[in-house]
Amino acid sequence: MTTTISDHGSASVATSAVPTYSLQAQPPVYQFDPDASNNLAVYWGQTPTTTADGLLQLCENADVDIVILAFLNQFYPENGQGYPGINFGPACDPASINQQEKSPGLLDCTRFATQIQACQALGKPVLLSLGGYLANTSFVSDNQAEHFAETLWNLFGAGREELGIRPFGPDVVLDGFDIDNENHNTSFYNTFATALRKQFDKDPKMKRYYISAAPQCPIPDESIPIEAMRQAEFVWVQFYNNPSCNLNSTGFGKSVQDWAVQLANGTSSGNATAVGKGPKMYIGASAFAEAGSGYVNGSELAGYLAKVKDLSLPNLGGVMLWDGTMGALNVDEFGASYLDYAKAAVQ
Repeated sequence: MTTTISDHGSASVATSAVPTYSLQAQPPVYQFDPDASNNLAVYWGQTPTTTADGLLQLCENADVDIVILAFLNQFYPENGQGYPGINFGPACDPASINQQEKSPGLLDCTRFATQIQACQALGKPVLLSLGGYLANTSFVSDNQAEHFAETLWNLFGAGREELGIRPFGPDVVLDGFDIDNENHNTSFYNTFATALRKQFDKDPKMKRYYISAAPQCPIPDESIPIEAMRQAEFVWVQFYNNPSCNLNSTGFGKSVQDWAVQLANGTSSGNATAVGKGPKMYIGASAFAEAGSGYVNGSELAGYLAKVKDLSLPNLGGVMLWDGTMGALNVDEFGASYLDYAKAAVQ
């Protein structure tokens, strides 16, 4: 992922195949299916279009199934100790008094906390992404990885030990965490994923939580170990900003098939990926030209996704877009947004 985008102009797309349905509000009855092959996951929080009131608008879009908040980008800002740092663009206020005293890397994000709850009420899981480009996301030991999982649980999950400094307030419980490490250091990430699962199992309400991962498309990924990915429910492979396997590269098709094989054997159980099932693989794409190399217009995206569907991969989960708001604003001359094209292509 890219932490910041300097140009937020809506990308122009010329198309020949227009989705057959129009953009509409989410129907009143919706049930998220983590095992589906036609889900659309979108990131939110790190483009110039990010606003404090924009999250709910994205969740109300009928195309969208999963929203990932970007980013928690500092694991241990204070020399391997303390609390993490977050950055959701302009959506948060400065740190509260309690946060300033105890955890200066955190922010007061209660302004859009009710939107998170509204998204969840619509049936849309809301995950927190850990990492991004230019992030400090390394572990130095198994103990540190386990401790960080517990910290996340208390700040963003159902843990109750840090109520005074929780960025979204005491009542918001996120639906899981997205591993987007991009620092080329895989150490202790498998331990971290295992530790997250143990934290999830503490929830007395038995809420379903998810882990996702966002590797780059070259294999092997240099920052997220395959063992950690196999503990996830979702793996959205970034087929952009990687010339050898971008959507519009000659290596795309083979890379998709190689990733499907890599992820085929899940290793977790319980509140986790079923043994032998493996995570669902998502085709990750950029939703606007300024996000970097590998961008294709909506019609072209539909064509590439049609070829992926023709492979009949049993672990295909859908599409991931960076970023959701930019995708909603990227509308062509037919009135179809990039989100429309992505969702229609995997139906």
